[in-house]
Amino acid sequence: MCRAFRTHLRICCISLVLTLVLFSPIRAGEAPGDQKPLRFSLTDTYGRRVSSDDYKGVPVLVEFGACWCGGCQGEAAKLGRIAADFRPRGLAVLHAVAGDNELGSLEYQKHYRLNIVNVLDSNREFEKTYNRDGWPFVIVADRSGNVVYAAGGLQDSASLESLLGKVLTRAPAAGVKTLEGIPYMPATLKRSGESDKPRLRERFPSVACGPDGRVYLAFTSNRNGNDDVFARVFDGKVWSEDHPVAATKADEYDVTVAVDEKNRAWFSWTSNADGKNYNIFVACVADFTQIVKSEQVTRAGDDAMHGRLACGPDGTVWLTYYKWGFEQGTSRDREIYLRRFNGKSWSGEIQVSPTDVPSYEDHADPRVAPKGRGAIVCWSWDFHQPKGYPPDARDPTIFIRSVGPDLKLDAARVLSGKNIDTMPALALDDGGAPWCAWESIAWSSRLRTYAKSLCVSRADGPGGAGTALSGGLQNVCTPCLVRAPGGLLTAVWAENQTGTQWLLKRADLDPKTKRWTAVKTLVADGNPRFPSIACDAKGSLWVAYSRETTAGREIAVENFPLRQE
Repeated sequence: MCRAFRTHLRICCISLVLTLVLFSPIRAGEAPGDQKPLRFSLTDTYGRRVSSDDYKGVPVLVEFGACWCGGCQGEAAKLGRIAADFRPRGLAVLHAVAGDNELGSLEYQKHYRLNIVNVLDSNREFEKTYNRDGWPFVIVADRSGNVVYAAGGLQDSASLESLLGKVLTRAPAAGVKTLEGIPYMPATLKRSGESDKPRLRERFPSVACGPDGRVYLAFTSNRNGNDDVFARVFDGKVWSEDHPVAATKADEYDVTVAVDEKNRAWFSWTSNADGKNYNIFVACVADFTQIVKSEQVTRAGDDAMHGRLACGPDGTVWLTYYKWGFEQGTSRDREIYLRRFNGKSWSGEIQVSPTDVPSYEDHADPRVAPKGRGAIVCWSWDFHQPKGYPPDARDPTIFIRSVGPDLKLDAARVLSGKNIDTMPALALDDGGAPWCAWESIAWSSRLRTYAKSLCVSRADGPGGAGTALSGGLQNVCTPCLVRAPGGLLTAVWAENQTGTQWLLKRADLDPKTKRWTAVKTLVADGNPRFPSIACDAKGSLWVAYSRETTAGREIAVENFPLRQE
């Protein structure tokens, strides 16, 4: 289904038919004054800085879009085919992802097997230089670096291929090197220090505290040449060596860890170990001296991704994730699912995203938190106001839903408002009320550009935009929430203002005043990214994050007093 037309104040996916009318191609040979040069400097999904200067003398095709955009999903396979067909003739193909963070963009890239550079346009500044309306949107720059073609997507393939025939030769771009399956220009790899070999890249950590005081850390690492999952444990004095949880030739990443009442560590991660699709795998570990045995929990007809675990006080373990589906024969759109482990076996699969809405409603980024003998799930829903649903949501919006002990679902409730809201975090306060934090992107009249904020809201309230703890930034990502003993609720996230230097920030919700404290910098050194947080019973906040070192990106863990002075 085509996306409805939006004004420039909102991210949108407009009708592909309309975009072809609105954006007629810029034909080669027009006056130079009518052409714009291709200019950008952005990081990609693997953390490498990519610049338009890297492509001097190379024709470049860029498609702009978002991971939740149905039209973009519908064209993803075609974009991959164009890259494969025209790369031998010297065309460089890039995908510019508007607003989404690294993990969401990486999932999209892996799902569609897009072996092209995916750059992250967090505040849409790159896109808006060339496109004032909706997605998907395509431009082509010639060897001189001038944009000579612009169109609403890849539907007019005859016009596009005719243009490519004029700007391409039979010779591929010189010096292209493939890392992680992605073709990079030599200048990109020289900048990242990877002209000879890849640098260490450890990210997406997850940390959890056990009842016995042990602290568990899990993370994704490329130390063996491809993405694998490792874990280590702190016994109160020292950290153990790293243990492989999933370290094979398969692609294994995005691990989460939780600890149950028996001090067993539970891990979930995404892997294509079954040889065809990505699925969610789970392992329960009581003793790292034993071989870690994993269980494949999903067997998706398309890919399953973004697994998230939580352990309940009654010994149950909750697992949520999303699965991609098919719409009119095309792989697109996602649904949220939940399963519960009762101590002996996993329950059947429960669809959390509503079943009474059209299948093109895209659902992503689930989180789960136990509540009593039940649970609460929140997620981001690309909302188009299906019949019977409220009008106070639009585009990706945070929704929340309760699950009873009998695994029956309450009605889905809207939590955020009409901005672009994704990647929620979830925690319960001392009274059992759920709170969510999320990334929010919206047009800033003050800054005259799109800007990101870290928003937070009590999830049993009336909904709305939430409280912006940190706003007006180029990028905000990886929000975390945790409840400490004594009722203190803590939020931690990563942010930057310039697009290059990251900081970890923190704010606390006082249990007495119910007000958030002033935002403070938690970590500034090492360009910190991808935080994960947990609280122990002794009054410490544990923070795991990825930091830059001389070897590359490594995982660091620090602990802080729960109460700020």
